Amino acid sequence: MKPRSFLLLYLIFPAVLWVWIPLTYGQEEYHGADSIFETKDMIIIWAILKGPDEEHSWVYIRIIFSEAGLNSWPSFRIEAVDPFSGEKEWATPREKAKRENEVMAPRSTFRDKTERRILFYRDQDSEDRPGRIVFYQGVPDTTPELPTVAQLEDYFNQALRRLKKP
Repeated sequence: MKPRSFLLLYLIFPAVLWVWIPLTYGQEEYHGADSIFETKDMIIIWAILKGPDEEHSWVYIRIIFSEAGLNSWPSFRIEAVDPFSGEKEWATPREKAKRENEVMAPRSTFRDKTERRILFYRDQDSEDRPGRIVFYQGVPDTTPELPTVAQLEDYFNQALRRLKKP
C-alpha cells in the first residue's frame, strides 16, 4: 500500500467519521470523571451525605442549568448500569428540568449497578436517543463525603462560586 493511501485510510477517514457521526445523529457524549462536570450550559456536582454506614449514606447529584441550557435540555433522566452484565435500569424517570435539579440515591444502590448515565433530551429527541449523555463509571473518586446537610449545601454553594456560573 502506498504511503498516501495509508494516510487517507487510517488517519483521515476515522477523523472524518469522528466529526460526521455526531453531526449526523446529533448526540453528544461526555465522560464525567470528576465530582464537578461543566459545559457551557450546565453543571453537574456530586456529593455524599455520609451516614453511619453505606446503607444510611446518600449520594446527591445536583444538575444546574444556565438559561440557555434549560431551554436546550428541557428534560433528563438517569440510568444505572451494571458494568459486567450490561444490565440497565432507570434510576429516575424522565423529568422536566428546572434551573436546579437534585437527585438523591442511597449509596448502596451503586453496589451492583455502579455506572450512571445522565441522559439529557431536547424536545425533538426520542426516548432511546437523547441529545446528550454524561456518563460516570461510578461515584467519582473526588466526591466529598459530608456529615451534615448544612455542610452538603455549603459545599454545593462554594463549588458554584468557584465556577462563577451559571
